[in-house]
Amino acid sequence: MASRVRVSIFVPVFFVVLLLSALYESSQADDKVISGGVGSIRNLSGTRKNSQIPDCGDMESKSQCSQNAKCRWCRSDALDDMCFSKVEAWRLPQKVFSCDS
Repeated sequence: MASRVRVSIFVPVFFVVLLLSALYESSQADDKVISGGVGSIRNLSGTRKNSQIPDCGDMESKSQCSQNAKCRWCRSDALDDMCFSKVEAWRLPQKVFSCDS
């Protein structure tokens, strides 16, 4: 009877440990990247991410920001002028920022 109790406890514990190890390995695999050529990064799923196009927040000049259709240049008297994504620019307070359309 005692050995049957040990086996019945062991099986669910074994499956929980197995599940946790599988989840841990899959989360670690997402962090690994493989170089896919000049200016691009390819993750293990094969999709490419172009590293030459910076995010809107990384653009420091109005000319850079204006060249990207997904970005808007916003001016402010109180804060520094900055480049924002369309969605971010739409959410900015209009009393503080004036954004190009």
